Amino acid sequence: MDILIATSGEYPELGPYDRGILDALGRLGLKARPQVWTDERADWGEARAVVIQSTWDYHLAPEKFLAWAEGVASVASLFNPPRLLTGNVHKRYLRDLERKGVAVTPTEWIGPTDDFRLGNVLRERSWRRAVVKPAVSAGANETYIVDLEAIRDVESRIARLAADHEIMVQPYLTAFETEGERSYVFIDGDLSHVVHRPPTLASAVRGFTEPHASSEYDAGEVRLAERAMGTLEERPLYARVDVATDNAGVARLQELELIEPVLFTSLAPGSVDRLARAISARL
Repeated sequence: MDILIATSGEYPELGPYDRGILDALGRLGLKARPQVWTDERADWGEARAVVIQSTWDYHLAPEKFLAWAEGVASVASLFNPPRLLTGNVHKRYLRDLERKGVAVTPTEWIGPTDDFRLGNVLRERSWRRAVVKPAVSAGANETYIVDLEAIRDVESRIARLAADHEIMVQPYLTAFETEGERSYVFIDGDLSHVVHRPPTLASAVRGFTEPHASSEYDAGEVRLAERAMGTLEERPLYARVDVATDNAGVARLQELELIEPVLFTSLAPGSVDRLARAISARL
């Protein structure tokens, strides 16, 4: 076996947008198959390389996941490597990016030992609406949209969440309802393609109900994404930079995904073969 593609038990055949990687590797004469990362029977050392793809449950046991990654890296080449994964599990990497001059969405970080009231946080920041989520999370897991006027309805729930996890509080961006966000996908350190992810509320109006590849690159957003990529100590095999416009019209980085981002290779012609060639070059 040349390559194992790590995935989760819920997606044993990989996520729907990126399953083409198996055939693309096959066209290069490489044998590849999916493997659930939590399967204790798996022999990761049988492969020359392991590529993380759809491990979308890692946030439920981040320490276990990082220990797994270290173990795999000791017997095979792992992409992305543990040193990139470790810094990306906790959303504090956004704070580091901000310190390096990358425009990210303003964030309040609240730890389990902090004495806080969510309403006070919103008032001090002049945020009428905010998004609250754990600093270690994936997707919309434990994510709440809160309104200052109705803060009492959720304040106790947020306090319970903060008692066990560091949480992050950010202003709610109206762009999530109007224009959505853009995902800038990088393969082997270079920009491969851009995917527009429309908001649920606006998708019917705009005629799109699913993410779709975009042929229009916003130069400012590309510079933002490339600046974020430039902060990394090494070139990742894959990465996805998510960008949205804030309420003042400024492009802000939402995520720099290095662990298991959907790369949307099925939407961008040629991108899956580009990824396969990048994997092959690293063997």
